[in-house]
Amino acid sequence: MLLRWTSTAFAGFLLAAAATAQPPDTPVGSKFDTVSIRSVPPNSPPVMREQTFSAVQPGGQYVDSRANLFGMIAFAYEVEDPSIRLVGLPDWVRSQSYEVWAKPAEGSPTLSPAENREQVRRMLRAMLEDRFHLQLHTETRQGHVGFLEVAKGGFKIKEVDPPVPPEKAGFVNAAMGDEGGRIIGKRSTMSGMAHMLVIFLKRPVIDRTGLTGYYDFDVKWSAPESPDGQPARGFGAVGTGLLISALQEQFGLRLSEGSGPVEYWVITHVEQPTSN
Repeated sequence: MLLRWTSTAFAGFLLAAAATAQPPDTPVGSKFDTVSIRSVPPNSPPVMREQTFSAVQPGGQYVDSRANLFGMIAFAYEVEDPSIRLVGLPDWVRSQSYEVWAKPAEGSPTLSPAENREQVRRMLRAMLEDRFHLQLHTETRQGHVGFLEVAKGGFKIKEVDPPVPPEKAGFVNAAMGDEGGRIIGKRSTMSGMAHMLVIFLKRPVIDRTGLTGYYDFDVKWSAPESPDGQPARGFGAVGTGLLISALQEQFGLRLSEGSGPVEYWVITHVEQPTSN
């Protein structure tokens, strides 16, 4: 069975309204003191890393040997479902990787992990504006969305104990195709489920379940054997139908469609980075 795995760690919509205000100005003193950005050759060997990898390091550092601009923008501006909501990027943004090493000035105060993450986020915004000449704004557009709701009969997965800090909610991992699929979660949330569904359905999915707990699950499903005995390939209408059935029958969830306001981050200008 050939399935495409993904995890949470994203077209044409009608324009309804636009909020053209630029993102907040970066506070004084919220810039990296030293920044090195080097292009990674396209034939470089791939880098394998854990799902929990983070480029944010203690002491206000941002270090990543395979950073891409798409991911840096999504983190810096807290873009929800960036594969859907981050628009206007040129093609090279998704294909070009960089080795990025950035750190603040010596003597910077020691911050808690949460404060450090937010400080790095602010400094990364300034770096993107300075080195990539990034310009973007937000727009709210009326679009086609999905709604994740509890189905008639109720939710079928038992709640488990929440993660104990510093542990966080688990990713929702999924592999799906027209031949079947599987969804796995460990102390995962329905918000995480909605974000995972975005990747396959290619539209925003809004969590309307009202479920705020944590859940463990490992759900599988398969398509009936085709007349020629060959499994279907890819993820299309058949796979979507199987997914919707699995959500309802095994999770007690309903996926409906409708329209609603969706916030987008629109790139108006970006360039290859300036030299070190």
